[in-house]
Amino acid sequence: MNWKYILIVVILCGFVGAGTLWLVKQQEIFLVEFPEINIPEINIPKKIEKTEKTEKVEKIEMDKELICEKITQGKEFLERMMDKEKKGFHKYYYALTDEFENRLHTVYSASIIYTFLKIYDFDKDERILQKVYDGADFLLSMQNKDEPEYGAFHYSLFLENKEKELKFVVGTAALSIFTLLDLYERFDDIKYLEAAKSGGDWLLTMQNKDNSMQSYKKYRDGKWYNSSKESLLYNGQVLSALSRLYKVTKDKKYFDSAEKIAQRFVDKNEKQGCYLGDDYRIKNPISSAWVVMSLLDFYQVKPDDCYKDIILRCSDELLQRQSQNTDNLLSYGSFSGAYSTSGNGWLAEVIMEMYHFCEKQQAENCAKYKDGTVNVIFWLIQNTYSEENCSLLPNPERAIGGLFWNYKEKYVRTDSLCHGLNAYVGIINDLEDDFLFSLDIN
Repeated sequence: MNWKYILIVVILCGFVGAGTLWLVKQQEIFLVEFPEINIPEINIPKKIEKTEKTEKVEKIEMDKELICEKITQGKEFLERMMDKEKKGFHKYYYALTDEFENRLHTVYSASIIYTFLKIYDFDKDERILQKVYDGADFLLSMQNKDEPEYGAFHYSLFLENKEKELKFVVGTAALSIFTLLDLYERFDDIKYLEAAKSGGDWLLTMQNKDNSMQSYKKYRDGKWYNSSKESLLYNGQVLSALSRLYKVTKDKKYFDSAEKIAQRFVDKNEKQGCYLGDDYRIKNPISSAWVVMSLLDFYQVKPDDCYKDIILRCSDELLQRQSQNTDNLLSYGSFSGAYSTSGNGWLAEVIMEMYHFCEKQQAENCAKYKDGTVNVIFWLIQNTYSEENCSLLPNPERAIGGLFWNYKEKYVRTDSLCHGLNAYVGIINDLEDDFLFSLDIN
């Protein structure tokens, strides 16, 4: 098989929905240079109408049935990401070579289980529950039971030597707590709650005097090293995890620690506004969205108007960064400063949650969040492997349903799909049966 042509085809045809058509229109790729390549048909419905001026107007459309199809395909893709022996999940799938990286990641395993549970609520697929139970066992096996970092979660498991990575990241613990609490509340198994509490207790040891979180601890050359950089993403994940722990356990130590992080976010908002960066990233919408989402979680346990104001105001500002320029349909629906399906998938999930929060609070113009969610879902579907665009990959059946990273990088990172699926199943029941999203291309 000629790998050169495979790569060319993936680059040309990777834009699920209408990517090939749009690239040709924008003259970014000249198909005449590759006359031997058969370009597959696009799969977002398209029809042509005539205007009063007799001009051709092409409509690209997305309906509820298409979103449901992507939910099913995405679920099946994530199932294929599970290691058959260890039952953990891979972070990367390299579609161009049909390969995984040679390790399993705790945080991505936790996120996939979390998404499986949301999909189960939607389609009641009993078969998926076995994947949930098996994945949960892997998650529990990755929790450290030794001092001094008791309760932390190993970042990954190396498959070649079966060793657990001696790196403990606060984000890994926080997102694992999300999943463990969900498992506990559904199945009433105390082992999940105890593991979540142990993870929370470890997180308490990682809080700095300025109320921020140390990002990680890593063992190297016989010593433990602590991160000295602040991550708003990790701060937000921890705030959400501790807020949820307090909601379930009513243990005030979790609330007290969470409140300190929330106050730090309030202070940052007062000084710097809604659009924020940190020691790892310049100002960006992903970190800013974690401030919104984590304050929303904390608001559930402390419904203070101060937090509500930031949540609503900063969410509005995020929406203003979403592209709605129909002259550049390749970026339509994505967010300025978010360059991957992971970032835009996360923003879709947050904006979807904001729609429900807005409705519950009876705030004004909640439809803007619903529309924003639909717009970014449209963009995500363009960046999804489907039957129409991956037939020449080494293993097309394995790739279908995965969200590739962006227009240049065609690997799949599983958190991209988790975020996207969480948004799909979160908004699908709010769409009318005859829902139809349509864009004109002149």
